[in-house]
Amino acid sequence: MLSLEENERLTRVGAGTPMGEYMRRFWIPFLVADELPAPDCEPVRVLLLGEALVAFRDTSGRVGLVDQGCPHRLADLWFGRNEEDGLRCTYHGWKFDVTGTCVQAPTEPAGSDFASKIHLKAYQVQEKAGVLWAYMGPPDKTPAMPDFDWMHAPEGHIHVSWSIQECNFAQAIEGGIDTAHSVYLHSTVDSHHNLEQWKQQGKRTNSPQMQFRTNDNPPQLFAKDTDYGVLIGGKYPGNEGEDYWRFNQFLLPFYTMPPGQPRGAFAHAFTPLDDVTCTRWVFWWNAEAPLTSLELAGMRSGRNGTVPLLPGAGHTPLRNKRNNYLLDREEQRTLTFTGIAGGGEQDFSVQEGMGPVVDRTREHLGMSDIGIIQMRRRLLKEASQLQEGQEPATTSRPEVYRVHAGHTMLPAGVPDWAEAPKTKAVQVPLWAR
Repeated sequence: MLSLEENERLTRVGAGTPMGEYMRRFWIPFLVADELPAPDCEPVRVLLLGEALVAFRDTSGRVGLVDQGCPHRLADLWFGRNEEDGLRCTYHGWKFDVTGTCVQAPTEPAGSDFASKIHLKAYQVQEKAGVLWAYMGPPDKTPAMPDFDWMHAPEGHIHVSWSIQECNFAQAIEGGIDTAHSVYLHSTVDSHHNLEQWKQQGKRTNSPQMQFRTNDNPPQLFAKDTDYGVLIGGKYPGNEGEDYWRFNQFLLPFYTMPPGQPRGAFAHAFTPLDDVTCTRWVFWWNAEAPLTSLELAGMRSGRNGTVPLLPGAGHTPLRNKRNNYLLDREEQRTLTFTGIAGGGEQDFSVQEGMGPVVDRTREHLGMSDIGIIQMRRRLLKEASQLQEGQEPATTSRPEVYRVHAGHTMLPAGVPDWAEAPKTKAVQVPLWAR
């Protein structure tokens, strides 16, 4: 468990906090590029690291991310007019470009240079892989963009979406790297079996995952710091001198990668909106083939790791905390372990159900929590090192992000669990391509 002070350091992301300053050293995804679809389109409200901002695409196609409050009298610039390469406040007509420069202050006397003395807080923005990214730290510390494999996926090979999650980002990350929970949280009633039961019932058992990830075969967890974050290995006892291993990735500062699916791989980003909410990004890609129309339709309707959104409510999930995720108790008795449809919503039910910021002093952590403990320690260490003047190493090494999650069979008693998968054909390779 963490102390109260450690929990505060881990979860608080406002300007001036240790974790908030650390997060501001990275490029942060904040919108899908299509949410600002054309020059001079409608502005979009953005909340990021506790700051209320407005995003807009100007006449030349450049994207600005600026403070929501006009520096004149703090009127809300979301109501502003997006026109002629700038965002104009509707209160007194003051106008700002994407860099935050005040280009017009029409209420001031003719010939006045007052406008040149006014600057609206603005952050750097990059558009890459169909996503808009913000950098909110010191300009002289601008980092390299992380070089994920999915950023190089051809058109049609990737789908990106995001939704709001009503809890602190660390709670969401913990679910994303917890290899043990899916045997329960994301299971069906029929899947709670042991191998002998399945054999007696004549069910398919040729998949190592189906054979060994059972509710009577708990994993042994291992974790190792890496140059990009933490590699987490879960060993499930197998047979005939081999064990089944699953590898989850935590990548600094808020990315997770679970083992891939038969037709692709996916990653999450849990970006902090403020201390008590985050966004759950899903990057789903297939390096070998375009996503099919059936897969895309499934993602848009809430399958394959995505969640359907409540109509007219922005990025609020359809199944959410206020409607108890549309839990069906009859389905819980007869079909699924939770009675909640959708893997994302099943995660929400436990992660949001802990409260906005869980009191980690009350926890009783076990063997299955080793990866979570290591992730917390790594984040706290990174934030402390920044406070001592040491910049995050990953911000200058974009290539370290070209890793994957995976799962495979390995010889029992393998001496180096973190290196051994690199010698085998894993479903989704762990090594950089």
